[in-house]
Amino acid sequence: MKKTLLIVLSVLGLSTMTFAQKHNKEKALTIVVGKFAFCGASAAKPTGKTITVEGRKFLEGVSTCPVMDGPSVANVILVPDPSITPDGTDKTVWSYFWYYDSVPQAPTWQNLPTVNRTFVVERGPQGGMSNMWCMPCKILPNKVNGVTLAECFGPLNELAFPMRKALRAHPGQTSVTQAPVGATYPVGTIIPVGTIKSDIQKK
Repeated sequence: MKKTLLIVLSVLGLSTMTFAQKHNKEKALTIVVGKFAFCGASAAKPTGKTITVEGRKFLEGVSTCPVMDGPSVANVILVPDPSITPDGTDKTVWSYFWYYDSVPQAPTWQNLPTVNRTFVVERGPQGGMSNMWCMPCKILPNKVNGVTLAECFGPLNELAFPMRKALRAHPGQTSVTQAPVGATYPVGTIIPVGTIKSDIQKK
């Protein structure tokens, strides 16, 4: 996953910057430090509602994700000020991304090694995917195995990249995830980036 992150950053020609630097919309990525929800190894389930991402509506999904503390990557196109929580209180966090060799995972929320895998997007819960990057999360009141958890709400079958335009995932595309095999709407992102570029050109 660390290699995947570096490839995505380099291929898309995007630069990272610290939050202390002035935001520049041409540089979509920024590194922030603080609490965030990590959903890279989580599954999602439909809420029955819709969610709007960059002006486009998608079916909404919800994921339960562990709350981490440290550096993470945010998209300032979606989240104008990543240092401020969704509702401005400690009851919410954003879902950001970072590389981990192990994270707390469902259902026990024990700290387990992360396993990167790819899958082909198909129709239906087991074949679909979800994007839970830079999405609003509500911190749950009770810890499990000492782990603080959050419910994060994001789009089903929407691509995390490109970051300036919301695109739908299509059957036949390949996604990468750390969610276990059999997970419903595993949180992930489409690869390779060339596939995304071709979709943009069709729009």
